[in-house]
Amino acid sequence: MAQKGAVKPDGRAPEGAERLRDHLRSVTLADVFDKRVLGFALILAWASVTFFSDAIHYSTRNDVTHFNSVVGFSSLGMVAVLLAGACGEKALTRFEEKRFAPWLAPLAIALATVVLVIVERGPIEQPWCSIASTVAGAGLGMFYLGWGNVFSRLTIVQVMTKTAASFVLSALIFAGVVLLPLPAAIAVTIALPLASAAILLPGLGSAGARSHGATAGEGPQLLPSAFPAVPLSLGLLAFAGAVVQALLLDASPIINNGSYPWLLLIAVLVSLVVLCVPMLSADSPDFAAAYRTAVLLFGFVFLLLPLLKRGTIAADGLGLTLYATMNMLTWIVLARLSALGRLSPLRTFGIGWAAQVAGFLGGSFLGALLASFSAMSPQLLSAMTLVCTCLLYVSYRLLLGAPAQLAVLSGAPGSGRRPFREHCHRVAVDHGLTDREEEVMVLVAKGRSTPRIREALGLTAGTVNTHLSHVYRKLEVHDRQEVIDLVETYRGASPSVVADGGTQGCGVRTP
Repeated sequence: MAQKGAVKPDGRAPEGAERLRDHLRSVTLADVFDKRVLGFALILAWASVTFFSDAIHYSTRNDVTHFNSVVGFSSLGMVAVLLAGACGEKALTRFEEKRFAPWLAPLAIALATVVLVIVERGPIEQPWCSIASTVAGAGLGMFYLGWGNVFSRLTIVQVMTKTAASFVLSALIFAGVVLLPLPAAIAVTIALPLASAAILLPGLGSAGARSHGATAGEGPQLLPSAFPAVPLSLGLLAFAGAVVQALLLDASPIINNGSYPWLLLIAVLVSLVVLCVPMLSADSPDFAAAYRTAVLLFGFVFLLLPLLKRGTIAADGLGLTLYATMNMLTWIVLARLSALGRLSPLRTFGIGWAAQVAGFLGGSFLGALLASFSAMSPQLLSAMTLVCTCLLYVSYRLLLGAPAQLAVLSGAPGSGRRPFREHCHRVAVDHGLTDREEEVMVLVAKGRSTPRIREALGLTAGTVNTHLSHVYRKLEVHDRQEVIDLVETYRGASPSVVADGGTQGCGVRTP
């Protein structure tokens, strides 16, 4: 397989368009769609149907009268679970090892969905609406922690492709569900979290130690002291985007006339282009470029706020685009930081998503409150534009202003003290090796025999051979010497020349 980012025969580096084509040619159907994409899309679709349609309970994120009963309580329940998972990793892991514990979250969401349906169409009201919303939010938080654990183990290209594919598929499922007759739509919505869990839970069972923490000391590591800037940046970006979204989007008319799912699908496709094209126009997937482009999109929409009339097709479309971009960006940034920054998936996604949800809730409430006024003066709209743009700048500086975050997001090489281990880790991340497989590969690259590997890791000979076969398959090599050659390729080439995937003769392609 040709190396992506290799120089041209005339010595010139490939242009952005050529890099984009190279990356796309390396993407397989399995990278774009598999059961993980389907499972993640199912829970995303449940959230869309529940919060953005009247099939379950009429509750839109910019309807200020529903904040206390639906959106507010579900967001609080979600934030509580996310923070609990981030702060109590070991306790959560022990709890999930119990026999039926992993199924509590999907069953709770399904039951909460039933209660919301009864509240909407039956004789009961408060406090059941608030209780069901809180339970649903808590269950959704557990799903986000679980899927975050799965996404943190993907290769760089897979993070991008599977996130994008999941959001597109969820928008299609959302459109299909809301077009069904009401009884069928309710039944399908109740089944969505159960189907997502059926795909998620077996994958978590094979995840192993990834949920307990990450390896430190090599690669472009994000220091613990630098991590708080990441959730703060995402929270500020979500807050600013939610304020403007609420001032642009009038959900009731487009829900009633049935155009909401199609506008959401278009918004997701636009977000995919905004994030993925700059990400793939570099030698290696550059998540920092995706963040910059998202910030530019947000700034452009913010400047249009005083010019657009709320509730028009253009305003609704831009509001949904902000929402889709923010959610997709959060997933890829947190997955990238967790994988290459050597951060615990539970802590990364727990704190990161808690900050994003809190920011989105606060911004949505403020925007809905302002939108509830009969008329907003141009001066007030301009003032909100100025405030949100300032928050946008602060968010940008927090995430990309520090070299640690920029290095991890852009794929820049680390500055660790052990370059050999750093290059080995780049090989492991780019080819999707597990922690144990990476340890075996490092020893093989050092020339260790199977008995030496067995003694160093405390494994049986059969277990070592099993890990070796997995390493060979994932690296697309056939023996130990080719593993050594592949690591030497990473040591002898800059990140712009190293591929994210396969090799050709286990070396860099020469003209």
